[in-house]
Amino acid sequence: MLLTMPAAYAGAEPVLPTAHPAAVVDSPSIPAARQGGEPRFPVCGPFNWGQEAAAFGGPRGGRSHEGQDVMSRTGTPEVAVTAGTVLETGNDGGRGNYMNMYDPERKLTYVYMHMNRPPRVRAGEDVEAGQRVGEVGCTGSCFGDHLHFEIRTGRGAEGAASDPRPFLERLARQDHIPSTLPPGQN
Repeated sequence: MLLTMPAAYAGAEPVLPTAHPAAVVDSPSIPAARQGGEPRFPVCGPFNWGQEAAAFGGPRGGRSHEGQDVMSRTGTPEVAVTAGTVLETGNDGGRGNYMNMYDPERKLTYVYMHMNRPPRVRAGEDVEAGQRVGEVGCTGSCFGDHLHFEIRTGRGAEGAASDPRPFLERLARQDHIPSTLPPGQN
């Protein structure tokens, strides 16, 4: 299912397509689908970047945070950032409900953690950029509703982590999605 938000969505609930699941909802400011795996911002609703500990490299009990937290409200749709293949899904302790997907074009793995419910996709499934994969939540070890998003080199979650914020900021600008959720409002 592909999702989009209307141009003036600040404070609004996510908008879901009402037509056939493969249908695309048009928006004047956000392309509803990307052909060929062009990236999409992974959260379809109001968000913010959180505080210092939410950033890549932030302090995490004696280790560094290996992703970027995108703070949003419970149930806000999460979508695949690119076309790719789901490598793994599950629920295990700290990660909560999670999904890892591989982007063969860029040779990167994207990790989504703390989903509200188990992912809407399964290991081995191919996904398109903009396809709904889950919802923002706070499962596992977390401190508020958010998508914990990682970028790993290569195929699998074991590759080296890199700071996803520049990539996410570019996608937010490209999709005309400003950070509009006031801190503490998720």
